[in-house]
Amino acid sequence: MIKQLNKYQSYFTSHILLYHSTFSRIPADLKQSLHNVTPDVMYEQIKWIKQYFDVVDVDDLFSKNDDITGKVAITFDDAYQSVFTEAIPVIESLRVPCTIYVNGISLSGKPFWRDLIRFLINNKMIDDFLKFHSAFCSKNNITATNFYRATKKPSVNSMVMSDMIDDYLESNEITLDDLSYCVTDKNAIVKNSLVSYGNHTYSHYVLSSLNQDQQEAEIKRNDDLLSQCDVKLSKVFSVPFGGDKDFNTTTIELLAKHNYKGFLYSRNILNIKGRDETYRVGGSTIISRERYM
Repeated sequence: MIKQLNKYQSYFTSHILLYHSTFSRIPADLKQSLHNVTPDVMYEQIKWIKQYFDVVDVDDLFSKNDDITGKVAITFDDAYQSVFTEAIPVIESLRVPCTIYVNGISLSGKPFWRDLIRFLINNKMIDDFLKFHSAFCSKNNITATNFYRATKKPSVNSMVMSDMIDDYLESNEITLDDLSYCVTDKNAIVKNSLVSYGNHTYSHYVLSSLNQDQQEAEIKRNDDLLSQCDVKLSKVFSVPFGGDKDFNTTTIELLAKHNYKGFLYSRNILNIKGRDETYRVGGSTIISRERYM
């Protein structure tokens, strides 16, 4: 009965799986607030879903004319080092395609700013940080209890927030190089027939917190970096944080300008037949799809 129900729902849904890190053992600095699925669990999840769905590249789910029901795509955001060392072997063993969404800033050696947020939380440094930047945090209602969520509000410029975290860590003589958990070496961006790579912006800032020039720099800079890696590239954009308030009309216009055919939400929703969202920008059509963790 359960198998029949699972098969039945493939007739009117498609799925896009969203993974982040895939550490077998999560680093102590990241334990709280990290979206992690171990390789063993990931293997069982994908093995199970292969029974009922056709696993395809995420780009295959972005045609406005084709029926996408019965299909699944596998994506990874933020390009954690564990994806290359622990998840890709799982992908290879199951012979399924996937797309890894890269933040180019990590390839420059600078840590992912959301991991720095986790570092502050896991090392009980939040109260001290709030005192260090008391005026800004008070103005933006950032407190010890809402710190993780408040620091990614669209009303808080992510670029400013990231710079303030750097200032605080440097004032405490904490070496940022030691806090890099995402991919830091271009040589790790491996060619693999099962793996494609996509744009998750250069720095993973909340795009709606930035002005137009800042947004375009985030998109284009990462485009340029990925094009130098000589790997299979996706023309589907992964919106950082993935909520409906994390981007704006400027973002959609820029995606059309840079020839993207669609973008991914991360609202933990299935794609149900007949509920497609499309955006018309000039002569371009931008399609959105939903993902879930």
